[in-house]
Amino acid sequence: MRIPAIILLLLPLAEIAGFVLVGQWLGVLTTLALIVASTMVGLIVLRNNGITIKQKLRRAEMEDRPGRVVQALFDGTAPMFGGFLLILPGFITDIIGILLLIPLVRSALWSFIKTRFVVTSNVQWNNGPSRTAKNETVVDLDADEYRRQDPKSPSPWKQLPKDEG
Repeated sequence: MRIPAIILLLLPLAEIAGFVLVGQWLGVLTTLALIVASTMVGLIVLRNNGITIKQKLRRAEMEDRPGRVVQALFDGTAPMFGGFLLILPGFITDIIGILLLIPLVRSALWSFIKTRFVVTSNVQWNNGPSRTAKNETVVDLDADEYRRQDPKSPSPWKQLPKDEG
């Protein structure tokens, strides 16, 4: 739990050091142009991947294998996360974002991550997601079994019990 916190604290410092090094190597204007260009590429990636995710999920759903749907979701969200990282200013996040756009890197990352997922198939996508469980408990009340209470009256949960005696 401490490692992600340390990474989040050190990432801005590393990005600033990257700006300084690239600025010294290429010059200030070229460095700024690279940052603006990576932001534009990130916006384009985010714009184009929304439709792609939906298409991948529909194709995977037709195969009727739950693990394939999760992989399709990963294949769709990884480039979107990469596009988001490209939008953030900094060269380290840009490198990670570009790596997430490469299909070979995504498949290697998926082969590493897939053993950590547990897939269940109780979600049906007919006209949208609807969860149906076999042992679902439904409480069905008649009109005389419940009543509305005046919102200004005190809540029965806040009332003290009456003394019996």
